[in-house]
Amino acid sequence: MKLYKFRQLTSCKDLERIIEILETNKFHCAKFSEMNDAMEGVYIATDSSKIDKILTEKNEKRICSFSSEKGFENFAMWGYYANGFKGIAIEIEVDESIVKKVKYEDEVPETANVEEILTTKLKYWEHEAEYRFITESNEDKCKIGEITRVYFGSPYENLENSDEIISKSKQILEYKKYKEKLKKFLNEKDIKICNFN
Repeated sequence: MKLYKFRQLTSCKDLERIIEILETNKFHCAKFSEMNDAMEGVYIATDSSKIDKILTEKNEKRICSFSSEKGFENFAMWGYYANGFKGIAIEIEVDESIVKKVKYEDEVPETANVEEILTTKLKYWEHEAEYRFITESNEDKCKIGEITRVYFGSPYENLENSDEIISKSKQILEYKKYKEKLKKFLNEKDIKICNFN
């Protein structure tokens, strides 16, 4: 199955991180405690004697989040995770058996199952159409699938006065500079390049 990882591309550090992903074919897997949702991993304990065990298990996990095609096509995702279209989406081919589809619920789950806790989010995150790779590896970077192509965001390129807007935006000009450097690298590595508009 095809999944997508968004990255911003407006600094030298962003470019270096993306090139590292493309060279190693490995993605950063965040510790549970590093996730961006304040309600991440929240659950209703059905048995209070298991709370410490569940917390320990959650903290042993590393998570790498991807979007399905539905999330990839959502303009809001490009806004949040690709810095307002000033970034990329890396497409990877993943064995469906190694990722978990996130469920979106109205209520916090009532469970003691750590996998269920880590793959359930509240409905307001549903636009992400998220899949998760979950591991107990001590490594913070893991190979999850094969990179098949890179999509570039195209801020303002479909507007009549796009050249004028772009010429006055330092951030977009920086993005375009790093975009050209990354395109050169992708061509050398024979990785397919596409634009998302």
